[in-house]
Amino acid sequence: MAGRLRSPLREQTPRSEARMTLIEHLGEFRSRVIKVAIAFFAVSMVAWFFRERIFEILLIPAGDALDGKLNVTSVTEQLLTDLKLALYVGFLLTIPIFLYQIWAFIAPAVGDLGRAFTYTIISFASALFLGGVAFGYFVVLPIGMGFLLNWAPDRYETIIVSQLYLQFVTRFLLAFGIVFELPAATYVAAKLELVDAPLLKRYRRHAIVANTLLAAALTPGQDPYSMVLMAIPMVVMYELSIIVARYVNPVSEVNVRDLIEDDEEEDEDNLSDDDLEEDTSQREEERDL
Repeated sequence: MAGRLRSPLREQTPRSEARMTLIEHLGEFRSRVIKVAIAFFAVSMVAWFFRERIFEILLIPAGDALDGKLNVTSVTEQLLTDLKLALYVGFLLTIPIFLYQIWAFIAPAVGDLGRAFTYTIISFASALFLGGVAFGYFVVLPIGMGFLLNWAPDRYETIIVSQLYLQFVTRFLLAFGIVFELPAATYVAAKLELVDAPLLKRYRRHAIVANTLLAAALTPGQDPYSMVLMAIPMVVMYELSIIVARYVNPVSEVNVRDLIEDDEEEDEDNLSDDDLEEDTSQREEERDL
């Protein structure tokens, strides 16, 4: 596999990129940050007018445990909570724009991969992120909420404040969106021939341990139940990444065998005649024994 690896820096760099100075790079970076910021605030302003509906949607996974309302403990908590909800929705909906601007900034450094590849990776990454948020909302979050909010109701009275509940839900969904980005990252790495399916398979056990630790870090709650609910999809995403790598950067067993044989032939060519005679005599002695 080592023979197949190549550095993306060896790709042909566009002439405009070669002439750009550090100041021009910083100017381009600032321009793309401003575009993302404008889109973010524009979408957030639109989301502000739908804050009541957003609030109701985020309470649906809790079922009847909260009776459609949340408690507040300060005078300004209601206003700040609605503002955070609008900003959160604005962030989610501007993810495709954010990914496009980031990729457009770093793409010249890895060579000319084509406009079709850019649109493919942006669409793929955006769909995976929103798909992860949807999976967490419709599948994992209702199960986790039903388990946690109904724990020992005869001993505990559930009083959930808006700040803590919405913080838990939004971070939980955001974490799932990030986790689902793993196949997209693998797609880019495989396209650049930096990883392949055999390499990912070799480190599968290490990845399971790393995914478990990462799930514990990303889970906003302190309970092991939420950690398990996040660790399982992470392992599934890793297996999906192996399939993506096999499709994008196929490495057959024949190629691997050829690489091994080529290395052995190079080693034999580097041996001197005396070494070859000594090796041959040793083999004959072993055969006679």
